[in-house]
Amino acid sequence: MERRTIIIFVVALSVIIFLSCMYIKNSQNVMVGEKKVLLLCADPSEPRPGIGAVDMAFIITLDNGNITGIKSVYPGQMAHPTATPPPSLKAIGVERWYLHDALWEKDTEKGAKLAQEIVEYNTGEKTDIVVIVTPEAVDAILARIGPVYVEGEGYVSGNSIEFLREEQKAGYTRGDAVKSLMKAIIDSARDRNKYVSIVDEVVRQSAQGNIIIIPKTALVEFLTYIGFEKLKYTLQSHLGDCLTALLMDSSTTSSVMLRSSFL
Repeated sequence: MERRTIIIFVVALSVIIFLSCMYIKNSQNVMVGEKKVLLLCADPSEPRPGIGAVDMAFIITLDNGNITGIKSVYPGQMAHPTATPPPSLKAIGVERWYLHDALWEKDTEKGAKLAQEIVEYNTGEKTDIVVIVTPEAVDAILARIGPVYVEGEGYVSGNSIEFLREEQKAGYTRGDAVKSLMKAIIDSARDRNKYVSIVDEVVRQSAQGNIIIIPKTALVEFLTYIGFEKLKYTLQSHLGDCLTALLMDSSTTSSVMLRSSFL
């Protein structure tokens, strides 16, 4: 009975790994290959129908899930080449649809697309995914994993807006101020426990509407990838590298055999 249970357990793990491999190797997955993420920092304190004003933006380059570049994008006078602002925006004297007001309307997906088009037109960089983050989300993450160490400033555990204001008073640009906090959170994520907490908090904040990811499938793909990586780590911890490698090889072989059967 015990041996049978072990066999069922191993077979089940093989199936899970096989399905995860098939999903992750799909070229459309956000964690596969090079992808560019447009991060929009939204300020809900500026009155408007939508989630908030775009105070700062970043183009984050991912290579198989690893961050390889972060480029600051200052909204400033960046405007859409052809889109006409809605009447409510024109009513306050705005004649062009600027990046600052890309999320003006309640239709966040439309706003995200506008932001991508504005950034591409003004920088020449096309992005694959849009992530919109509010200060509430950043503060929640800091509260969950903090305090985090910001080089040159010490430890920060909350109130991100106040921290960023103080950084700018000290002579930092908005981009550098946000980057310093972003780097501190990324550095904290190297701790496996904090990494899991960050992922969990991202899901919570996404459910509350403080983090919006477009397309919506991107979050599911990311979580699938995270789950797969966690499964690999668990296997290595409990079964050892050899058995894990054997299971991984088996799933890859099964994948090849399955594809061959349809040729």
